[in-house]
Amino acid sequence: MSPNTQEVGDGELRARGHAADHCFERLARALLAGDVAAGDELPPERVLAERYGVSRLIVRQAVHRLAEVGLVRVRQGGATIALDPDQAADLRVIELRYRLSKLATGEEHDLLEVQLLRGHALLQLAALHGSKDELTALAPIVDRYADAGAPDGRHMREFEAQFWGAVARAGGNQIYIVETAWLYRMLEQHPGAQHPAMVPPATRIHFYRELARRLAQRDDAPAFYLAVSRPILEGARKTTPPRPARRRSKETR
Repeated sequence: MSPNTQEVGDGELRARGHAADHCFERLARALLAGDVAAGDELPPERVLAERYGVSRLIVRQAVHRLAEVGLVRVRQGGATIALDPDQAADLRVIELRYRLSKLATGEEHDLLEVQLLRGHALLQLAALHGSKDELTALAPIVDRYADAGAPDGRHMREFEAQFWGAVARAGGNQIYIVETAWLYRMLEQHPGAQHPAMVPPATRIHFYRELARRLAQRDDAPAFYLAVSRPILEGARKTTPPRPARRRSKETR
């Protein structure tokens, strides 16, 4: 334990952690939404501390976290420079986009497209490589959730995590298996990151039953999934407010 840690209690440490998280997310949201253009300088620590009602130490911690994920560049003794979030190679930026998308106008359709097309890829692999036992085991997963009696959709996310996890394992692609588990773990930890295309629970159960049946009977489940998803994909950008154009930095104007 460091000397600084010994000087404060657990409650104060947690408070500092929450304050740093809040500051970090506010800044990350502004960077992801393009409110701060790539190449622009972030305001000084003093200004940010006043804006968010925290200490300069908290601001410094938040800025260094932004630097770790590649959203800013910290220059020793100089200003902090915003980087282009589309060039960030750290996977934690994807998590931030999921968590903060409802607050970054125009990104909802990005998440919708990614989630729907990931489902299609998982089904293609399961249909190609899944064993009979793996594919016939999907229907009981749907039946157990339906029989539990949750017409209001309670525990739908847990059910979907189990269903898509089983589909991913049937497909046998280790990257998709890990990615699917990560996605639902992230959604469980951050319940505000809702799926952008919610439909009534009864409709979703019927959809999953048909998916499971088609997979088990080798009846082109990917084509069925794509046929259902296509209208949602086509309408996603029409119903989502247009993404604001990214501000250009002063250097490129």
